[in-house]
Amino acid sequence: MDNKDLSVSPPVKHLPLKRFFSVAVPVLLLLLCGAVAVVYFLGEQKVKQAAEEAALEKQRYERSLDDRSIEVQRADIRLFAVPLAWAVRRELMQENYGQIDEYFSELVRKKQFKVLMLLDPEGTVRIASDRKLQGSAFSGLYPGMDSSSQQVVSYPLAKGSSLFLVPVMGLNARIGTIAFVYSFERLSGP
Repeated sequence: MDNKDLSVSPPVKHLPLKRFFSVAVPVLLLLLCGAVAVVYFLGEQKVKQAAEEAALEKQRYERSLDDRSIEVQRADIRLFAVPLAWAVRRELMQENYGQIDEYFSELVRKKQFKVLMLLDPEGTVRIASDRKLQGSAFSGLYPGMDSSSQQVVSYPLAKGSSLFLVPVMGLNARIGTIAFVYSFERLSGP
């Protein structure tokens, strides 16, 4: 018998397709994982950007809602000021200052009214819900604000409040002015 060495095997031929799959499949898996990671990262960025845009839009909406609410409240106060002026006029003509003081005390109990004052035609505080203000010159308390207007006027103050000046008219002249600070109620929270 022939003496053939069985320990040496004949050379194995690698098929090109098998070699391709042995290299290409891991590369494709790595590329696929990388693509998934990139898509996930970009998706997270879009979600964050959308959340920021939504928060900004919400703030714009709340600001717009608050501004509109303040406009409505300001119009309501202007309407309220006319009958208040007529009630104060009636009591002022009769020199019933105690009744005017009661009106003011009752209004100050409402949460939006801060201080109410009745000014004489010269601009001196005649009656005030805060007794320390009586006898003071209005121009010293609120410089630059004209108390001699013939119409209801409002001046914006700090932190969402306004000073309203309501003329109290006699038969042919202004006999006084009601001045009050009103804090507007915001709809979007504190």
